[in-house]
Amino acid sequence: MNKTLSYLNNDNIEYYTPDWVWDKLKPFIPNKVIWEAFRNEDEKSCHSAEYLRKLGFNVVNPLCDFFENNHGEICVSNPPFNRKREVLERLLFLDKPFMLILPNIVLNTVYFIDMCKNNDNIQIIILPKRIDFIKPDGGNSRSTFHTLVVCYKIDLPDRIIFI
Repeated sequence: MNKTLSYLNNDNIEYYTPDWVWDKLKPFIPNKVIWEAFRNEDEKSCHSAEYLRKLGFNVVNPLCDFFENNHGEICVSNPPFNRKREVLERLLFLDKPFMLILPNIVLNTVYFIDMCKNNDNIQIIILPKRIDFIKPDGGNSRSTFHTLVVCYKIDLPDRIIFI
């Protein structure tokens, strides 16, 4: 196992995005080379990249350490929630456009509030319902929290979009 990807191999954080979420987000995803940045050796972890390709997007999804690499023109992903702050900080540092699925509790964090105050390129897409993420064994989780999509430099028509 690649030690640099160990943050992706904890049973408590390894969940996959159902296709309906990508279907809802498709109209907002720019036609750029997408870096679906979070995966491990498991074939299931490539499902989002494969589905985004099926929707017509050009997607790169290399097995690499997110914190030491930079691929594509835009990052579209469901990052490990336990590293959300570091992921946001890295993408902002890279000045890379992104669309990240994150728990809505991020809105209440001091670091995110400061990020938004200092950057009017941050936008939010509110999803129509909770996401029951897919477990590594193929079953659905029964989500007890809401998620949203934090965007940067996506040029949405409003700062907050409800779909």
